[in-house]
Amino acid sequence: MSRPNVHKLPQFLRKDSKGYFLDYRVEADGLTRRKRVRLGQVPLAQAKKVLAEHTQEIVSGKYLAVDKPRVTFTEAAESFLAFSKARKKSHRRDLISVRHLTAFFGNRPLESLNPSAVEDYLASRRAEAGRKGKTLMGSTLNREIACLKTIARRAMLDRLIDRNPVEGLRMFREQSRNRTLTPEEYQRLLENCSLHYRPVVMLAYDTGMRRGEILGLKWDQVDLKAGVISLRADETKTQENREIPLDGALKALIAGIPKTLGSPYVFTFRGHGLTDPKTAFLRACQRASIPDFRFHDLRHCAVTNFRKAGVSDSTIMSISGHKTYAVFRRYDRIDRGDRQEALERVRRFKDTNRTPIGHGEGSGSEQVVGG
Repeated sequence: MSRPNVHKLPQFLRKDSKGYFLDYRVEADGLTRRKRVRLGQVPLAQAKKVLAEHTQEIVSGKYLAVDKPRVTFTEAAESFLAFSKARKKSHRRDLISVRHLTAFFGNRPLESLNPSAVEDYLASRRAEAGRKGKTLMGSTLNREIACLKTIARRAMLDRLIDRNPVEGLRMFREQSRNRTLTPEEYQRLLENCSLHYRPVVMLAYDTGMRRGEILGLKWDQVDLKAGVISLRADETKTQENREIPLDGALKALIAGIPKTLGSPYVFTFRGHGLTDPKTAFLRACQRASIPDFRFHDLRHCAVTNFRKAGVSDSTIMSISGHKTYAVFRRYDRIDRGDRQEALERVRRFKDTNRTPIGHGEGSGSEQVVGG
């Protein structure tokens, strides 16, 4: 008979690092053998339910082949969100993705999903957007596919399922944005921003800091004497410490922001830290007649301006916080002016490397070296 255990679980039910399991003896071929049936990382209530359904068979010594409880998509998604909230900076985006996914898959067993079911989901999402007069971008659907894949991977790690039912799903090809501001557009944008929001835009444009990093900036992170903003690992998307340099103009900008009594935040409105001001930014762009521009595009502007000023890629990445060169390159926009400047530089190079032909032949013609 199964003895009491340290977890104070019912007879025949045990738990270890891999989750709950049934532990009992069976008679087979005249021999008594120990039998363990894994239930995985399921809730205790579900494990007890499985035990209750088969207790009589266990007591009678019959061979018991218990099917692993079939976890639903909703249950797996809830488990994933707990992980996301504790570990991921993109938790808010995960909440949105899970809401759409759960509305479609609901209590369907997770292991029953397959690529065809996901295609049905994507078709449903497009149809829903079409009814609202909108078009879903591939990037939006990719975030939801990535979330679905992570839910399945987490369920495998928790031993809720034995295989990944959505393995091999292909993402949509994304078109990276190619939108930066001209100097004239930037001035118009500043002129149309509210006074309390204008410094936020200026800091993003000059440093490439992410919106969340700016809105969550606290006074104890700012050292005007040293001319730096210090971002701790738990405050950055990449979970690494980062230091943002401040020049004279930015130091003067921050020094001119009045501190709000009782608030640790640099940027406040009506006594409270700023929340995500997406609507305010869109309205400022509309008033400034700046189409197709988002707050995150200010990060593209900063990276591009650093590069045009001759700052090395490694230095830019240390400021912007990009961990991989591939992602960094997507933020460095090559525009028409860059291409024209490239041709003019080549022309100047050729002109400075022209040498006379012949030396004494009197032809007076020239030869382009290396041309």
